[in-house]
Formats: sequence, structure tokens, C-alpha cells
Amino acid sequence: MARTESMRFMACVAAVSACLMALQTLRAEVQEPWVTTDRTVDCSSYETILKGVLKDGMTDEQKALTLYWFFRQRVYHYMNVRESRDPLVCVNVLGNTLCGSQGTCMKGLLLAAGIKARVVSGPGHTFYEAFYDGQWHGFDTFMNFYVMTRGDKPHVASFQELEADPTLISTAAKENRCPPGMAMCGDDPLFFSKHVDVSDYEVMKLDWSVKKNSLRKGEELVRSWWPGGMPLPGTYNPKLGPGPLHTCGSHDRADAPEMYKFWEPYGIPKLAPSTSVSYRHYFNGVINYAPNLATADYKDGLVSESGVKAGAEGLSGAGELVVPVKCSFYISAGQCLFEATCPGEGDAVTLSVSRDGTQWTEVVAGKEPGKKVYAGSLNAVVVNSEAGLHAYRIKFALKGTAVLNHYLLQTYFTHNAMAAPHLMPGKNQVTVSVAKADTLAGADLKVLYRYREAPGWNGEIKTLEKEIKSNPFTFEAALPEGEKLPQMLDLTLRSGTLAWTAEKAWPAPMPPGLTATTAEKK
Repeated sequence: MARTESMRFMACVAAVSACLMALQTLRAEVQEPWVTTDRTVDCSSYETILKGVLKDGMTDEQKALTLYWFFRQRVYHYMNVRESRDPLVCVNVLGNTLCGSQGTCMKGLLLAAGIKARVVSGPGHTFYEAFYDGQWHGFDTFMNFYVMTRGDKPHVASFQELEADPTLISTAAKENRCPPGMAMCGDDPLFFSKHVDVSDYEVMKLDWSVKKNSLRKGEELVRSWWPGGMPLPGTYNPKLGPGPLHTCGSHDRADAPEMYKFWEPYGIPKLAPSTSVSYRHYFNGVINYAPNLATADYKDGLVSESGVKAGAEGLSGAGELVVPVKCSFYISAGQCLFEATCPGEGDAVTLSVSRDGTQWTEVVAGKEPGKKVYAGSLNAVVVNSEAGLHAYRIKFALKGTAVLNHYLLQTYFTHNAMAAPHLMPGKNQVTVSVAKADTLAGADLKVLYRYREAPGWNGEIKTLEKEIKSNPFTFEAALPEGEKLPQMLDLTLRSGTLAWTAEKAWPAPMPPGLTATTAEKK
């Protein structure tokens, strides 16, 4: 009996060891891959924003002005959505909102910097004040407005001071006491001489992080500096254009030079009927996932699998696998392309999609005889109007002797490329980091920048590619010196190689007149 129990115990140990060895052969997902540069602000948290824009020894007024310009560079006025009063969502994802939410976001940034702030309103418009040096001081990022007082020790005027002396506004431009392009979109700056009331909206703080992405072998995350025709429904008015955009676009030329040169490379003529050119608009990106189904790569990050096995032709066996998608940005579209072989009647590969893994919607059933490519839109489930969805799942169900040869899962998302780590003229120190260094082993993680050089942005596409060998990993990107900024195309983080692409695959968004095919040729 003792010997029998001992043998059972040893068998259990061997089984557990085998399971552990099998798990060790599977790579963990690369968690929170993130790119920063020494020339741009890391917008992932309040702490990184403050570290990037504020300097030691700044007065509170200097801090308030610096945060004002930081926000204006990245956010334009367009439309309110449900989550636009979270400053980190507004800066990293939306890139636009209306006056009340802009004032609320600035309140959040100022409070994070240790400066008391409040949201205030006049007739039909909302803005904000910062409290320092014993009094309130008035700002409006929406209309590009603040004015300095006169005298030996000028300061940003309060709205009470402006109400008492409207000439502080009317002569501000002539006396060089206001920002360049004050109220440049046609608003009357004397509006701010009217009495204001305290609104003081609450700052939203969502349980969310822009860094919460992960990469499996055969997966890439592409952030583009261009709209791709797939804005998040509910975030824009179709009467004003094909997606969120600064409808006063041509007025951007009148803004401060340091602002305008940041937007100028991305001007799109006639993007909307309401403006001759749009320099500021929404941006799309795409997550592509195409694992190698002939190896264990397909197991990385799976929710579950049963009854299927990998072979030279792909996955076979009557069973199913459930694949998750995670995206820190707002998912604005989804599609899955797959190739399946169905030798006989009753063989099938069925694709379904779910938000939470409990309710499933069938997308397409591949059951035609022979090897065929199938395409299924996921939009009906994965697109959530206004407040974007951040995760979903797909499920493949295999019947009979069917084989799932390949699949390419594509998730478009809306993000704010104006908060992305673009490259600047001269030397850039680029740093790539991940949450856990040990996940880099075998991940073959790469970072790729694509851009066109100034001043004309019409030359060949430059590609900068680096393999990430340590955590963090830093390298230098040297661009020609000059006044104008380069035109960024996209920034890609990729683990391994996409094992399969298809004819109907979505490309990364491109500038007008430049398609994916022409980009690849250059």
C-alpha cells in the first residue's frame, strides 16, 4: 500500500512538473509597452505630465501658464462626450472637448500641481480660474484667452479685474499683454469683462490608464498621426464633417508660432465642408494580431481553449478557442479575417464576438468546401458610442475535420496623436519600457517610427526600427535641424511577426494622397 501511495505521489509530481514545463514554454504577454522621448511630454499620468512641463523654481503663475499651453497644444474645441472631464482621457484619447470640460480638465491639472482652481461661467460659456498669490486669475483654453494687468508687477488678471476695467482686454493686443491669436476663432474677447459665476464642475477620475496595453507574439499596436475614416460614433456631428476636427481650422495659422508649427504638418484640405483646411482632427490607430497557428504562439494570452491542436496547416480538432483583445484607447471598429479549410459536409469554422464572454454574437460561419478566406465585421458588438470600449473577445468554434489555417484580428481605435511621443528636429532620446523585463525574452519586441522630413513633407518615407533588448531600452533618433517639425506617419510596437495578412486587411491610416502601397514602395 505504501509503495502504491508513493507511486501515486511521484506520478502527481511528474504531472505537475510537466504542466509547469509546458507553461514555461509559453511566453507571457509583453505588458504595458510604452514609448517616451526626451523632447516630448509623457502624458500617461499626472505625475509624468507635471515632470515634463514644470521646472524647478517656477512661480505658481509660471506653472499655470505652462499648463495652459500644454493643454492648448493637445486639445481643441469641438464636442463634449461622457468621459471628457477626465483630463488624462481628454489629453490621451479624445484630443477635443467643449468649454465646460476644458475648464474642468484644467482644474484637474492645476490641482495636481498644487494650485487651487475652480470652474466659472459667463452667459453661455465656461472657463476657469487659478488661485495663487492671494487672488484668482482667469484663463480660457477654449478661446485662447488670458490678459496680463498693467504696472510694474503684472499678473494674469482675474475676471473680477476685467469686469472692473474692460480696457485691460480692449488694449491687451496693442500693449502686448495677451497670448498670440487671442480669441482667434472670431469670438469677442470683451465677453470676459462680464460678470462670472462659479460652476466648479467635478474632475472625473476614471479607473483607467493609457498604458494598459499588451502584446502577444504576432501582434502589433500602430498609433497613426492621421484619421483613418473610423472615428468613434457619438463623438462627432456628421453635419460638421467626417469626424471630430477643429472646425475653425484655418484660424490655427493665427495661433502662437510654437502652437501652429506643432499642427502644421497634419493639415488636410477640405476635410470638412466647414473649413478650408483642418490641422487638428481625430486620429486612428490599429491593433493587428495574427499568431502562428502552427506553433504554440497562438496560446499566448488565450482566455480558454478546448479540443484543438496546432499542426502544420493550422488548428484542427472539434473544439474552440477564445481570444481576448485589450486596448487602452477607444475602440472604434473591428474586423476579423480568417482562412479555413472545410474538407467535407458538416465541417465548419464559426467566428463569434462578445464584450464580456457571456453573451456571444455569431459573425460568420466558414463552411464552403475547400480552403477559403472569410471576413467578418465586429462593429455591432465592439463599438460603444461616446464612451469607448476597451476590451472584447472573439471565439472560433471548429466542427468536424475543419482546419483554421490563419486569422488576422484587427481593432481600430481612436486616440490623440498630439499626445504621442513624436520626433523633433535634432537629436531625440527615445526610451521603450515594459511592465516586466522578463516578458521580453523571446518576444522579439520592436519599435518602428515612420515619418517624412520637413520642410516640404513630400520626400521619401523614413523608417527607424529598433529591437528592444533591455528594460528600459534607450536609443538616439537624429533628424535634420530646422524650424519646421517632421511629419509623423505612425509609431508601431510589434512583438514577433504577423503570421498572416489578407487582401482586405485594414492598413494604418495615411496622409492624403499617400496609400499604404505607395508608402511601402518608398
